Amino acid sequence: MRRFVVALFITALCASFAVAQGQSAPTLRVVTEDPTLPSELFYGDVKVKPVRLRPGTNTRITIDDSDFFVQQQYIDFLSRFPEADGFNAWMKVLNACNGDPNCLGGVNGARVLVSKSFFEAQEFNIKGYLVYRLYKASLGRLPTYPEIVAGMRSVTGQTEAEVISKRDAFIAAWPSRGDFAAKYPASLSNTAYVDALLATAGVTVSNRDALIAGLQNGTETRTSVLRKIIESPEVNAKEYDPAYVAMQYYGYLRREPEAEGYNAWLTYLRANPGDYKTMVWGFVYSPEYRNRH
Repeated sequence: MRRFVVALFITALCASFAVAQGQSAPTLRVVTEDPTLPSELFYGDVKVKPVRLRPGTNTRITIDDSDFFVQQQYIDFLSRFPEADGFNAWMKVLNACNGDPNCLGGVNGARVLVSKSFFEAQEFNIKGYLVYRLYKASLGRLPTYPEIVAGMRSVTGQTEAEVISKRDAFIAAWPSRGDFAAKYPASLSNTAYVDALLATAGVTVSNRDALIAGLQNGTETRTSVLRKIIESPEVNAKEYDPAYVAMQYYGYLRREPEAEGYNAWLTYLRANPGDYKTMVWGFVYSPEYRNRH
């Protein structure tokens, strides 16, 4: 509530200035895309950076505060607030540094360890990474920021069973998309359908003939074949690094990657296989990420 009051106070000052200048004062808008996640504040069409205060104090909460930092990892990469056990476990990792900036920061610091663990978590694998692979491997393109966010929210649940159920429903509904149906029309033969999917994904799989045979004899459906391809080791090997890079933009910066930066990080990972820490450090301590909060 105090954060909202402070935002209103700042807005009132801005409105007074606008009126003094003979301009129409924009209105404050509170945008809530998901009631389970924090709202966004806009002054007209400009996003307002809220002032967060510790309850009962005038102490600001910033991205340098461990509790806020951990919460943001859950929101940005898992599309939910943290559960108590997970939150406390990650706080224990950060608190072990006792506030030492050399322990917390840097490429090998605790913050990088905590943050990169969210991309590598099983929950992210069956949520964000799944959504990414559906777009990239079946449609041949990166999802937009609104698309990746909407997809992750669609497969987010309160329990593991609910997440799995929502994931299965999300995959089942994918072939009914207009862009998918246009790319893979029902008129395609079973062989042509499998080969078109593999061509878009840019991979060769060892079970190609078995997938086609399964479609022919009814033991597979076009949806099950799609799922087996996007979850194949070949697609994972091809897309893991590109997805890791893309999610830095979606998660930390809340936008799509620009081609220059995206390609530069991919080039770096190809030259330094497995060095995700350096990339995560680059985003966590980037001015764009820090100024977002």
